[in-house]
Amino acid sequence: MRIRQHDPVALAFLLNKLKSHLRITANDLDDELLAKLCAAVDESEHHIGRIILKSTLTDTVPFSTVVTLSRPLIQVDGIEVDGTSVDMEAVKVDVFAGTATLPQAVQGDVVTVTYQAGMAQIPADVVEAVMLLAAYHFNNPLDTVDERFRACFRILRSHRNYGM
Repeated sequence: MRIRQHDPVALAFLLNKLKSHLRITANDLDDELLAKLCAAVDESEHHIGRIILKSTLTDTVPFSTVVTLSRPLIQVDGIEVDGTSVDMEAVKVDVFAGTATLPQAVQGDVVTVTYQAGMAQIPADVVEAVMLLAAYHFNNPLDTVDERFRACFRILRSHRNYGM
């Protein structure tokens, strides 16, 4: 199970960017735009296989001494095994591989890891792809094939993580 909380600063930045992209100046559509933006970010992240928007995530997984986390991993904030906190100094975190290795002495059934992941700086072409997708969802072209939809995936292709 995963719980995700987007970084409010990064989300506000993208919302303002989307409003500018759509030439919207009023705030009355912000809730709808935010929903479309989150859907576009999720869809883009799924397509490239990594987290775009900096977020705090909490993953609850079956016990394993090596826990694989979403990438790009920024930092691990805390780990619990069966509700008991694990000393973070004893945990080996590999930010590049996106893993947290627990000490051999730790045993249990369930591991809960709270960590931060996402791109420190979102590349301009990825932002543009997210804007195209969000605009596509906002305009809601019922049964039409929209070139913007295909274009955004061509843009994201170079950022795809094939190793996952």
